[in-house]
Amino acid sequence: MITTSIPVRNGAQFILQTLESLAQQTRRPERVVVLDNCSTDDTPEMVQGFKGLPLEYIRNPRDLGPFGNFNRCLDFSAETDYLQILHGDDLIAPKFYEVMAGHLEDCTGRGLAWCLDERIDEQGKRLSISGKPDGHVQVLEVDTFLARKAEIGNQAFCATLLKTNRQSAPERFPEDMPILGDMVFWPKFGAHCQKLVTVNLVLAHYRWHGSNETVVRAPTIEALIVDEWRTTQQVEALRGKSPGLIRRMKLKGLLAVRSGIKAKRFRQLGNRGYAKEIVKTASGYTGWPLWVAGQMLVELRELLVFKIGGRPRHKQNIFS
Repeated sequence: MITTSIPVRNGAQFILQTLESLAQQTRRPERVVVLDNCSTDDTPEMVQGFKGLPLEYIRNPRDLGPFGNFNRCLDFSAETDYLQILHGDDLIAPKFYEVMAGHLEDCTGRGLAWCLDERIDEQGKRLSISGKPDGHVQVLEVDTFLARKAEIGNQAFCATLLKTNRQSAPERFPEDMPILGDMVFWPKFGAHCQKLVTVNLVLAHYRWHGSNETVVRAPTIEALIVDEWRTTQQVEALRGKSPGLIRRMKLKGLLAVRSGIKAKRFRQLGNRGYAKEIVKTASGYTGWPLWVAGQMLVELRELLVFKIGGRPRHKQNIFS
């Protein structure tokens, strides 16, 4: 049994496209539950009027916050074999469940699988892809998985399928990290899994738009930089061993690059003061030598990917 849980708040602009992507699945979910976090737009009417597949509509009695609503989705774990948390503005390709559940079919306990995601804008236009879509399938050892997650390796909600095997979720999303709570949850859940699979196929579509939670909640240094370093440290600790010098330098170097990208994006958007705050905070973790080295990579990436390569990006996306 596959259960799709859809957390949504004021999702009228895109919710019908999300539901239609479920109706087009070659292996349909047996249960679809929309968890409305106190929408004030036409979301309730649009969901309840959708006839493409059977739906359950539940309105939260109060605003639980985004990660509180994601935890509400986890409450269905013990009632299903597979669970997906699919945001009300994202899409999945027609073969998502057929392919992803197929790779977890032989898992007798908990499992976790995720694929590549295509980033799209409001009109559905491609912005980028999260990796090389070569069809490669890899089953990961737990330590390898945790190492990647400590490096904030990409894993979108819409690209992820949990095999709960009718067991309660052993972990919950932290609600004190408004942006990176999922990057803490995936490794914590994965540490309980018998099978971890990554699939290099584009079977999910993550939408960037002006009202993304990550856009709305980004402008705090705590959420943007401090929480990222906290996430790295927490996940690395799950590996149960002390990182050596090279590993510590790598983690700090990755923070320098990611933070440098954010600082550059804010400068490009005209907010130099906030960019300076990012530099000050992030370099305090990385140290200046690694920070400077990271910025050289940021500038090289800007040149090769966006100026020469011509990759488009959403004007409000501060993460790329």
